[in-house]
Amino acid sequence: MAKRAHRERKPSAGATGRKLMAGTVLAAILGLYFLVRSLVKGSKPELVGRAMTASPDVQQEAPVTAFEPTDWSLAPVAWIYVGTLVLLIVSCLVLIVAYPDALPDVTRTLRINPPGPRLQTNPEADLGRFRAAESRQLNEYYWIDKQKGIAHVPIREAMKTLVQTGIDGFPKAPP
Repeated sequence: MAKRAHRERKPSAGATGRKLMAGTVLAAILGLYFLVRSLVKGSKPELVGRAMTASPDVQQEAPVTAFEPTDWSLAPVAWIYVGTLVLLIVSCLVLIVAYPDALPDVTRTLRINPPGPRLQTNPEADLGRFRAAESRQLNEYYWIDKQKGIAHVPIREAMKTLVQTGIDGFPKAPP
């Protein structure tokens, strides 16, 4: 199944780059359209003049309030938009030229098969063996290092011995 998936045809890096370039060019064309449209409309000087002359009357009636009589011209905003689009297009082209192997990198195939999952086939038996090993370790005598004379004592025996002898520096328990 995995091998069949790798054999399926994937879009080439050139097709992806062409789609990206087409989208960027379309955005640039739309930006230029809106820029030209805003320049053709322009601002109407007679309205600006009337707003400026009307401004002192309004300020005399209500000197506390003031407002901008005109809006921003759309031309600088459109130029900033076009400049940003040009920067994006140029940076995409620079990256494509600087890293020519980056786009085909997506089509790499998996060459090493990962190991299969290690499943428990009989969890009850596994748990039984685990508990039996733990019980033997806690409840049986065995040598840790026979040459040095170190032996493992079952935990119940160790607790009884500790209660009878006590620990140096700790107070003794009442009998």
